Amino acid sequence: MWLGLAVTCPLIAGCFSGPAQIIAIDPARGAVNVAADMPVRVVFDRPVNHRSVAEHFSVTPALPGCADLKAAFTAAAGSACWVVWLTDQSGFVLEHPGAIFSPVTKYEFRLSAGVADADGTVNSLDHVWDVKSAPAPVLVAATPSEGSTVARDAPITLAFSAPMALTSLATAVSLSPSGSALDVVQDRNDPSDFEVVPADLLQPSAGYTLTISTVATDTHLQPLQAPVTIHFRTGQMSTGGQALVLAGTAAGATMLLSAQLTPPSSGEPIPVEIVDQMPLCADPVGCGAVATGQPTAVIDDAALAPGARWLAVVESDLTVPGSPTSLQVIDLKSDREVKDVTGAAWPAWSPDGSTLAFVGADSTVRLYEPATDALSSLPSGSLAAGRPVWTADSVTLAFPVAATATEPAHVELATPAVAALSAIPGLSGAAVHPVAAPEGEQLAVETTGPGGTLVTWVVNLATGQGPIRLPDGLTPVGFTDAGTLVAVDSTATPQLVSVSVDSGDITPLTESTGDIELDTVVVSPSGRQIAYLAAGSNGILQAVIANADGTGALPLTAFTGATEALSVTFGG
Repeated sequence: MWLGLAVTCPLIAGCFSGPAQIIAIDPARGAVNVAADMPVRVVFDRPVNHRSVAEHFSVTPALPGCADLKAAFTAAAGSACWVVWLTDQSGFVLEHPGAIFSPVTKYEFRLSAGVADADGTVNSLDHVWDVKSAPAPVLVAATPSEGSTVARDAPITLAFSAPMALTSLATAVSLSPSGSALDVVQDRNDPSDFEVVPADLLQPSAGYTLTISTVATDTHLQPLQAPVTIHFRTGQMSTGGQALVLAGTAAGATMLLSAQLTPPSSGEPIPVEIVDQMPLCADPVGCGAVATGQPTAVIDDAALAPGARWLAVVESDLTVPGSPTSLQVIDLKSDREVKDVTGAAWPAWSPDGSTLAFVGADSTVRLYEPATDALSSLPSGSLAAGRPVWTADSVTLAFPVAATATEPAHVELATPAVAALSAIPGLSGAAVHPVAAPEGEQLAVETTGPGGTLVTWVVNLATGQGPIRLPDGLTPVGFTDAGTLVAVDSTATPQLVSVSVDSGDITPLTESTGDIELDTVVVSPSGRQIAYLAAGSNGILQAVIANADGTGALPLTAFTGATEALSVTFGG
């Protein structure tokens, strides 16, 4: 008889059964640090009457914006709060993104007596449990700090106590006086850390106020505990080195951007700021040859002095076709132009930051010392055909000279202190592409051998030793140290390589150089980094920085549309 009853009873609803019981809740009873928008999930051991649950479910204190939990059971998805009944289990989930938990608050949930199962059996017991919500996010660290003075191109960094919602933070952050837009960048490894990047370079020796409003929320919609205000002042440019990027369209560069150098191996974005931008024609009838809304000038070249005190910019006026270039030297301490030279090109600062060499309108190499406003010229002689290159001691200049009817293209040496010109010792014939080592007086140049073969030579101007010939097919780019040269190897598929000066051993720097514009590669003055232009995922040329061995490549720019990177150099 008992066996038959055991078999039959499961088929008879409610046979010797009690009322519906809660078998799971989430967050669990006694849970702490519960996220502000965490859904509340309740599961029963059997189907229940939905209306009876709605009438007996409550929370104390009430959720702001969801005081009537009964209404949540019939509310539409997307309301301040609503209830979804589970399909795979007997239970429900309370969603409340518009009625989040208040910070550090104990909430008592209750299913009071009266909940019935699907067959009408009523539970006469109260089910009560409590949870405690997480604290509101706070700013735990910031650079600059309150009352500090920082380099005008230093990154602004923010660290919060919890991961933050990027879109809300971008809206909440402001900088006054404004002057430019702000880009808020989230650390890819830690969603609680951010960088705030002004689109334009901050003014020197100026006071700024950074504000973060409570519009900023964590990733669970909890607002910042309190508004944040940070007052700071700017100093001069940082002296750790910068990458300069010229950007624009095929018609020319209209923006000069600067990025403070940080180790690319960190994997974090490097903030890039606009140092100079060409104005647009605002006249409704046009500005000379320039139509309304178009740039009135383009930037042809730029060079930042070591120490970041001086900036040289070469511009061309587009409003009057055929206008000569203008070389402007700017004191970055005051943002004041201290020199304007007409018709100049190819600026190059000495490694000690004291002297600017450039090629004048008459193709002679000229020198300018901004500290004394002294302008001079090298002795008359061969006419320069490219950018002058300084040796590391700031004593000697090397500059390419174009071929004439009587002599081939070659590299001339100049010692400005004694007003002397000379040829590279031990070399004769055509020579181009001079690059100097970061230490000493080593110089690499490219010559053309029999049959058009490219031959690179390394000479030591201090010791007078004979030139060292490197393997054929190399075009010098720059030195990483006195014994290692970065070059473009064009013997087969062109690629970027590292070459030992002593042994001639060649090592590829990158696994794939298909997207790199090899003729844009430059080496930093320290020899620790390289930069180049490469097509991004959208096919647009971007400026990229990497470690000297080619690893850790990071894009400096993220252009879209018609704007692209046109060149990248090092300075500062």
